[in-house]
Amino acid sequence: MNPISKLPALTAALIAAGSTGLHAQSVDEPSSEDVFDLEGFTVSPLEEFSNRAVYGETPIAFSELSKEDLDRYLASQEIPMALNYTPSVYATNQGGGAGDARINIRGFDQRNVAVMINGVPVNDMENGWVYWSNWDGIGDIASSVQVQRGISNLDLAVPSIGGTLNIMTDPAAKDKGGMLKQEFGSDGFSKTTLVGHTGLIDDRFAASAAIARKMSGSYIDGVWVDAWSWYFGASLKLNESNTIEFYGFGAPQRHAQNLYARNIGSYSADFALGLEGYDAAALQESYGYERGFAYNETWNYVDTSYTQLQADHHGIGPRRFENYINERENFYDKPQVSANWYFRPEDSRWSWDNVLYYSGGEGGGTGTYGSVSRVSDFGGYFHRNRDWNAEIAENQANLDSTGRAESTGILRNSRNNQYTIGLISKATYEASENWSTSFGIDWRTAEIQHFREVRDLLGGDYFIWNGGQKTLGGTFDYNNTNTVDWLGGYWQAAYEKDDFTGFAMLGLSQISYSFEDFFKLNNDGSNYVIDSDTFDGMQLKFGGRYDINENTSVYANFGYVEKVPIFDTVIDDGSGEAFLNPPDEVFTNVEIGVNYTNEDGTLVLGANVYNTDWSDRAFSRFVAVLDENVNIAGVDQQHRGIEFEGTYYFNKQLKLDATLALSDWKYKNDVTARFDPDNNPATAQEFNLYLDGIKVGDAPQTQFTTSLTYMPQTGLNLTGRMRHNRQNYAGFDPLGRTDEDDRTQSWKAPDYTVFDFHADWKLPTDTDIEYELFLSVLNVFDKKYIQDAVDADSFSGYHDDFDVSEGGSGDYADLHDADGAAVHFGAPRRINAGLKLTF
Repeated sequence: MNPISKLPALTAALIAAGSTGLHAQSVDEPSSEDVFDLEGFTVSPLEEFSNRAVYGETPIAFSELSKEDLDRYLASQEIPMALNYTPSVYATNQGGGAGDARINIRGFDQRNVAVMINGVPVNDMENGWVYWSNWDGIGDIASSVQVQRGISNLDLAVPSIGGTLNIMTDPAAKDKGGMLKQEFGSDGFSKTTLVGHTGLIDDRFAASAAIARKMSGSYIDGVWVDAWSWYFGASLKLNESNTIEFYGFGAPQRHAQNLYARNIGSYSADFALGLEGYDAAALQESYGYERGFAYNETWNYVDTSYTQLQADHHGIGPRRFENYINERENFYDKPQVSANWYFRPEDSRWSWDNVLYYSGGEGGGTGTYGSVSRVSDFGGYFHRNRDWNAEIAENQANLDSTGRAESTGILRNSRNNQYTIGLISKATYEASENWSTSFGIDWRTAEIQHFREVRDLLGGDYFIWNGGQKTLGGTFDYNNTNTVDWLGGYWQAAYEKDDFTGFAMLGLSQISYSFEDFFKLNNDGSNYVIDSDTFDGMQLKFGGRYDINENTSVYANFGYVEKVPIFDTVIDDGSGEAFLNPPDEVFTNVEIGVNYTNEDGTLVLGANVYNTDWSDRAFSRFVAVLDENVNIAGVDQQHRGIEFEGTYYFNKQLKLDATLALSDWKYKNDVTARFDPDNNPATAQEFNLYLDGIKVGDAPQTQFTTSLTYMPQTGLNLTGRMRHNRQNYAGFDPLGRTDEDDRTQSWKAPDYTVFDFHADWKLPTDTDIEYELFLSVLNVFDKKYIQDAVDADSFSGYHDDFDVSEGGSGDYADLHDADGAAVHFGAPRRINAGLKLTF
């Protein structure tokens, strides 16, 4: 069944032409090229395996970007950034480093958002995080990206609480040909992408490959990127029942980072003073000294005479740039390969899909270790940037009795080498015309090696650690290996008859961890090892959709999830000690929605209301008052909201899209954690958190977007877009809310509106080569706005107006105000333009 055929003619024609963007569920159709049939040969059944939501059938809220949308709107950003025009989705590039993006869906960060590529989970096995630099270039090869908000219909037990990003790469193309794209942009950006397709050979085999090269500076001082990306996909039809596919992709890259949020006055005194609650006295302090919007404290110049080598995962060599050193740099290469086998026997109700995958990477991030000089005199104010020349001179002068120089401060690598092997196997049985059922297993094992090594001796010959001399590449500080073993299984049933579709799913999972420390020895001289218990989790989901008439449908879904604890809440891999009471966190989700399409398909509307409760949230910390590694559990959160999406076609040339999200995310209770390991009330201690009614931070709770697309002629698209965000409460550490008198909300960043513009034009041609010009202008009016904020920051916040000992008021409003926050500003105006040749 082709779901496009269910739409009115005008809507279906525009979708099939690839002229749609993000819409309500009713029009979120896959591109007609996503899965295709050639004389009965289905090139890729990958969408069925990957739990893609289907228009008119799946009872969940979802939105989708087609390949045409990605080409038009991504503008060589990370994929999360293109999703900001989706309800309840908030993505930022944080400090501006390439690949440092993060995404938040319905108030949940990436640890509770599942990211799937071709049906394979890519969230970090230790903590659930997603590092987008590992998947740099995925936007070039993606055939579509689907955002399933809420519990989704995913059958794997992955962290799909806030939502699921389901990314599909290009299947092996049916036609022989290729594509060459050259992009240029602001700050020296340059990217070249080459794609080739064999086409279908002997009605059995097809392959596609891509390679891209990207280099750029940044609007942030000292930030740059040097990256490659590659992709290979192949499909082989063994016979009428068996198809095998291979996928591989990777992104070896290096990029400088701007990790630290700073006081608003550090970027702009005028902007800071224009905010309510910003004390002018903060500008007289070191963290309030204005350095401009491009300020980055993690780099500085170095004399060109300094040519000492550096070490990274490639070994020892000339890794530095000639005249400056980055304190913070990320370098990583984590390719993923998979072999997919689809067994679809003819005249059988059974099918069987299997994916065996491997992902392995080496790399890490840099930083300083020891005592490294900082610039101490910068216009009379303390400057946080490192003084490399001073440190090099100091180390070179620190000679031992043999005339060798001992470094007191160095540059280090924090390495993170890892691999994951997994197998996903799913069987489906069509019991009748109306009923189908599927069941499967999900097995994964991962090994992650963490250690620090000497990257740059900064003028010295060695560095002393634990009584020994460490030279370039020498391991120090910590050296351990974590393992993660996962086993999951599920059963799902689906029913479809007349105007109703529904599903129910039950999933079970087990996880266990181990830790081995190569620097910590047992009494017998063996490495210290700790093995965790095995933890169980489960999820229950069900939902249904009913078509009231040809124009209107309603749907509802429910989910209950008992989430297995992540590694970081079970074992502290810094000390090697197990945390007490690993958490048993529970999520429940209810969602109800409605979709409407008018008779001629010119108006499409969708709306839904949801409520997600997070019970017994736990925070793993060393608590000084308890002198223990513990999980502070019992914190409850409620995430609820209303989401709208709509599309109106004025005619075949003009289209309007709009979204609105009205959210209420907050903590629901205060918590008293009682610590009584000796079961003795006399020695028991309590730890109190006062969170009741405090808003969940780190994403705007009101969002509105609109896009106007004008297509004056075939092949020419002009789109203006606007997004407005408000009620963006600063992120904060809930463990810091220990004062019963402090009920003040975290600082709320100013509301802001940003406009983008996109244009693409396929030039008329009589040749076999198609030429397309494209242009994107992001933040057209160069709006200065705060996109990320940390409340009451202990490093960059100004708190003298709160501290009574310094003459402050003692009013908690002065603690949670603008001068106490640390922020990242959004990117200024940027341009991306280029030429694409398709042949």
